[in-house]
Amino acid sequence: MLEKRLKLSMPFIGRAAGFVGMVVVAFIALVAFASCGGGGDSSVTQGTTASGNSETISSPQTTGSATDNSLDLDGTASTMAASDNSPLSSSELLPGEKNIEGLRVIPVFSADHVEYDVQYSTSPPAGGPHYGIWQNCGFYTVELLEELAVHSLEHGAVWITYRSDISSEDLGSLERLAERNNYLLVSPLEQQESEVVLTAWGRQLPLGSVGDSRFVEFLDTYLGTGPTTPEPGAVCFGGVGVAPDQPLAVPR
Repeated sequence: MLEKRLKLSMPFIGRAAGFVGMVVVAFIALVAFASCGGGGDSSVTQGTTASGNSETISSPQTTGSATDNSLDLDGTASTMAASDNSPLSSSELLPGEKNIEGLRVIPVFSADHVEYDVQYSTSPPAGGPHYGIWQNCGFYTVELLEELAVHSLEHGAVWITYRSDISSEDLGSLERLAERNNYLLVSPLEQQESEVVLTAWGRQLPLGSVGDSRFVEFLDTYLGTGPTTPEPGAVCFGGVGVAPDQPLAVPR
């Protein structure tokens, strides 16, 4: 586990150092402004905004404030906590959701940014604490770090995982889909119950094949700006990962 964290941390040391320097400069400017009699409330607001945007430094198109996202998340988490990895009932549907047969609710109680390995309740995970950087969407031929993929789910990605016994036809279909959609994350995951598993934030659907009609229903409902997405509009690029086989590489 330590090796996994070290591999993840090294590419971002330079970014982190640069960001710390920005925060120090902003703090010095804030103190100087206050000592000159500037408006205290306005300065505090500016400082809070600067620190709250740390996640989106490499993706300025990310929308929504930190406060708004936390409010949305709390509402979604409390709804999902009513069930325990069980099929979704019509009474639990959020606005915009469909009652897809076999759809599961995965309780999510936190979306904290962490620097340690997370023990998720499901494999693949459908939400929870995650790393501060996300996995770039795309088609991968190697397994991904769950803590990176979960952050992508927070941004509205649908994560499709597949076993090695998937047909070559279905695998080709997944690759083509990922090439055409910026919010699709596809990767292998050998130890999962079904040949294909579709995962969005707080929702999961195991399927026997890509040809199942529920496959399209799930994507239509949750891809990009789905009803359970904590940060709709946040991007799924500008993070880490170069498809198909370099999930920890930083794109140039």
